[in-house]
Amino acid sequence: MLKPYGYLGLLLIAFAEINFIVVAQPFAMWYIPIVWYGYILFVDSLVYRVKKKSLLSSYPKEFLFMILLSVPFWLIFEIYNTYTGSWIYTNYTWQIHIIDFTTIMPAVLETFMLINVLGIGRRLDKARAEITKPGGHLIRTPLGRAAFSALAFFGALSSLLPALVPYLGFSFMWFGIFLFLDPISAMLGRPSIIHKTSAGRKSLIPQLFLSGIIMGFFWEFWNFQAYPKWAYNVPIFMSNVKLFAMPVFGYLGYLPFALEVFIFYAFFRSFLFKEGNSLLGI
Repeated sequence: MLKPYGYLGLLLIAFAEINFIVVAQPFAMWYIPIVWYGYILFVDSLVYRVKKKSLLSSYPKEFLFMILLSVPFWLIFEIYNTYTGSWIYTNYTWQIHIIDFTTIMPAVLETFMLINVLGIGRRLDKARAEITKPGGHLIRTPLGRAAFSALAFFGALSSLLPALVPYLGFSFMWFGIFLFLDPISAMLGRPSIIHKTSAGRKSLIPQLFLSGIIMGFFWEFWNFQAYPKWAYNVPIFMSNVKLFAMPVFGYLGYLPFALEVFIFYAFFRSFLFKEGNSLLGI
């Protein structure tokens, strides 16, 4: 049995799917938060069914924080887009935008948590005791401070390229934040993807990649059906073959994007929450 809100999530998804066809207002204008909060509630309930704990039921304050943090996180990409012009919106208002942005981080991380609790890819990991200290901090890493500093510098440069050289910088927006924040987190002794993978958690990056691809599929699938939607303006070499509105080559951006979601949340979470979160492994 699912948690009651899991069934509510399924109903919201079904309602949105029906409304893609009938386009009944005002619901059609708000279909993205309807369908995505349906997805988030449903996946959270699946996590609970497997693990007997979930983000919403066991870490409600984190769930709220994740929703709020998702807005400034995505606004970074909206700023990038003012330089690169990579996508345009139709039939949107700023109120819809803000609510839509709240779903991005919870959707990616709920998907990651489900993949994690299902144990997908965990055969890649070394012995669990080698991976973390209590509370999620890492034991060891082969990289030194100089290497972390060099990575952070390259990440900072990559994060600036979309604004400095929009055409060439288009691809860099999807991994610059990760390359900047992750080594800084490592140097500060906070949860870091670099630390965790070097300490034996080899499944972390493949799990995040898988969550990114799953999210990319559903984002593009539901956007393709929608009334308020976005369209892409990408370099011509990327635009020949499409799955929904997204060029197939563009789906590769969802892989590092999931890493950025994870490290952005892990970095800022550490300022408010001192206890670990076993579902995220941080």
